[in-house]
Amino acid sequence: MTDRSDAEPCRGFDVGLEVVDKAHARHPPRVVEIPTPEPGPGEILLKVTAAGACHSDEFVMSLPEDQYTYGLPLTLGHEGAGVVAALGEGVTELEVGTAVAVYGPRGCGSCRTCLTGAEQYCEVAAERGIMPPGLGAPGAMAEYMIVDRSRHLVPIGDLDPVSAVPLTDAGLTPYHAIKPSLPKLVPAPPPSSSARAASGTWASRSSRPSRPARSSPSTSVR
Repeated sequence: MTDRSDAEPCRGFDVGLEVVDKAHARHPPRVVEIPTPEPGPGEILLKVTAAGACHSDEFVMSLPEDQYTYGLPLTLGHEGAGVVAALGEGVTELEVGTAVAVYGPRGCGSCRTCLTGAEQYCEVAAERGIMPPGLGAPGAMAEYMIVDRSRHLVPIGDLDPVSAVPLTDAGLTPYHAIKPSLPKLVPAPPPSSSARAASGTWASRSSRPSRPARSSPSTSVR
């Protein structure tokens, strides 16, 4: 593990809930000093270069106390990108200095569902207390964050982290929906010549200027 014994405290966004006169209220996000985390075995410490704000962050902050289940204090940010700053014991797949994006939907990695690539539906995450960053685990709205496993990091090369970080949620959500359906998404056959002719005729007719209505002769009864 990289020696970080001289690490300074870092700043992060903290969300809190409090009860005021039996009514539920929430704190706005606050910049606070938090201890700089140290990576344990298998973990990776990132120096955060970009963090996205999502409607889910607002949802978490607006929950009443009796419905809030994410633990306190909580550092927000489930959309994150950064540079590897330190490696925990046993991590050999990454190098310090690698630019990465964080894959948020964490699972155990070994159950039947996780092995299909659908960690967001992990069968044992809840019972094992596995939580996504910013939604239970400390998130990316801080100067440093811990990622639990190297498989949850995607190298981004020289991509701009600010442009790339929305892909970890806004891009990942439709990807999860489309990917399983790809075998069914076949190109449609081209329209037949008669269909093209008919549609062309209709378009030609519909684009003609309309003629003024003719007045009908009237018959007066004397």
